[in-house]
Amino acid sequence: MHTVSFIGTGNVAYRLSLAFKQRGILVKYIHGRNHEEGAKLAGILNKFEYNLLGEKNITQYSNNITDLFSSDIILLTVSDAAIHEVENNLIAAYRSLNQSQEKGEEKKLIVAHTSGANPITMDNIHNLTFAVFYPLMTLSKIKPVEMKLVPFLLETHDKSTEEVLISLVNQLGSEYKICNSDERLKTHASAVFISNFVNYLTGLAFKAGAPNQMFLMPLALETVRKAFLYEDPEKVQTGPAVRGDVSTIEKHLNVLKDMPEQREVYEFLTDKILKKYNKTK
Repeated sequence: MHTVSFIGTGNVAYRLSLAFKQRGILVKYIHGRNHEEGAKLAGILNKFEYNLLGEKNITQYSNNITDLFSSDIILLTVSDAAIHEVENNLIAAYRSLNQSQEKGEEKKLIVAHTSGANPITMDNIHNLTFAVFYPLMTLSKIKPVEMKLVPFLLETHDKSTEEVLISLVNQLGSEYKICNSDERLKTHASAVFISNFVNYLTGLAFKAGAPNQMFLMPLALETVRKAFLYEDPEKVQTGPAVRGDVSTIEKHLNVLKDMPEQREVYEFLTDKILKKYNKTK
């Protein structure tokens, strides 16, 4: 079984490391700039003191990046802007460590970032091999997620690294797809529509629909479910704009007159739908 260490202490590190520990995967180290958050995460992980085979499974926080080299896989769960810097720091520390030690067979170490938007940024350097292990899901510390529902997009330079990452995904019970950086970036942009934009619109709806906003949840769930069920959201588009129902649209705009943000977005999207379905306002 492969061992994993994390650089980063945010949402992705929290959810992935916890999922690994719950499935008996050894998380050796948490490394990050925030000592307090790193030590806190290690403490949470150590509630799972033994793996599924009854073996000791202790996670430590370390501010020494070379400690992580005893792992098989290092996952970079840092911001997109920091990935290149962290990779370079790892390379420098790895070279320095090996120069100071007696020559021998160097262990292969996989360094994988978890970004949807960043390419696979490095070629393999000596026994450092770079990869991508991207979870296609919104992750947060406050909301648990069933990891078997999280698909992973993987990218590697070689087959043996690919097999290691697939093994890791399989231990989580998740699905995966091997895809290149361009394909992953397009999928990441699409995810912004599905997650970030929908969440923004839901926030507007909460304010406009108060105090009855909770009654919108079944509608929200059914809308997304139906769109994917029929494999083409255009087939199931409903509402006043697709019908060209000008009277209802005007009523909505009137009720939103004191909510400028909601009214502006309503007008913009209504206009897009009217034009798409060749309706006139």
